[in-house]
Amino acid sequence: MTYRVGIIGCGSIARSHADGYLRVANAEMVAVADPHPVAREQFCEEFGIPKSYASLEEMVANEGLDIVSVCTWHLLHPDCTIGAANGGVPGVICEKPMAIGLGEADRMLDACEKNGTKLVVSHQRRFTPGWEKARDLVREKVIGDVIMVHGQVAQGLINWATHTIDGIRFVLDDPEAEWVMGAVERQTDRFERDTAIEDACMGLVAFANGAQALIQADLNRPGEQAGHFQIRGSEGLMEVTENSIRVFNATTDGWEDVEVVADGEYRAIGGETNAASVRELIAWLEGGEEHRASGHKARATVEIMMALFESARQHRVVHLPLEEMGYPLQLMIEEGKLPVAVPGRYDIRAFLNPEGMDEAAYRRLRAEGVSHSAAMRQLADEKR
Repeated sequence: MTYRVGIIGCGSIARSHADGYLRVANAEMVAVADPHPVAREQFCEEFGIPKSYASLEEMVANEGLDIVSVCTWHLLHPDCTIGAANGGVPGVICEKPMAIGLGEADRMLDACEKNGTKLVVSHQRRFTPGWEKARDLVREKVIGDVIMVHGQVAQGLINWATHTIDGIRFVLDDPEAEWVMGAVERQTDRFERDTAIEDACMGLVAFANGAQALIQADLNRPGEQAGHFQIRGSEGLMEVTENSIRVFNATTDGWEDVEVVADGEYRAIGGETNAASVRELIAWLEGGEEHRASGHKARATVEIMMALFESARQHRVVHLPLEEMGYPLQLMIEEGKLPVAVPGRYDIRAFLNPEGMDEAAYRRLRAEGVSHSAAMRQLADEKR
């Protein structure tokens, strides 16, 4: 069977999804949906997709889709996922973060359960060989019982730290979180893809298996990435990235590298990991095991992020399950608990917004071979 695929949103991240589908023999991209005509036109031309629509509803009604990728900005994830599920689409891959607020995540899960839709969230780094090997080593107790995992990341909790938190949970075999304590700073009017975010935050998470995780967002050393973290166990240490691992324990001669991938078998983040995620969704649709990045697993990551913000809002440890269904950071802003000291709203992903874009200049840059993301950044710089 060939699975018919539609993509909603034709920006940068959609290109990563498309690269993944191109690597899956039994998946065919047949349509895209985006309200911006030039975005649809360029995307279809780039990937050889025959149909385009201005709305998800129109695409779903006309194309008999088996899988939809939701590649919109964060606040549109719930309605797009629900629209696909209500339209009878069997499988949905939604970009991260799953939702802004636990209530929105639950709306997505409820709609998918009601319609029999399999929901996957694009925490595709779960398919990287470093994370997979680290999970195996933790299971084998190479460093004993896990005591603490430390992750540092930039560009906002909901943006990149969703990968870090999800990766920590994956490597630890998806344990339940019991409580979260968080601290937040927001002295500038900072946004990311039209969603309010913090300047910096820190959170401590306690899991039911006895392990804890310390998360730092925008308080890190330069160069720290979303997929990098350090694990301290009762009998050793481990440093993990998506494609490398170092271990220090009683049997090693100092730090030792662990072979993760053979030469020439590097699994790049993006097309390769997205393809692996698509294949696992197809296996799930055909009666296989639940996807490793299912909506239910992603909900747990959303809950931890929202609990961190709620802890800062309430000035106390927050025990799970989380009661607050909204977006606690936005609530703190509205309640005056995070007054802006440096006025002037700004969005760290503003260059990706197509509103007011010089369409002729965009087409010219793309014709010259400039990538979508680079063209958008150049046009934004020229506009300033």
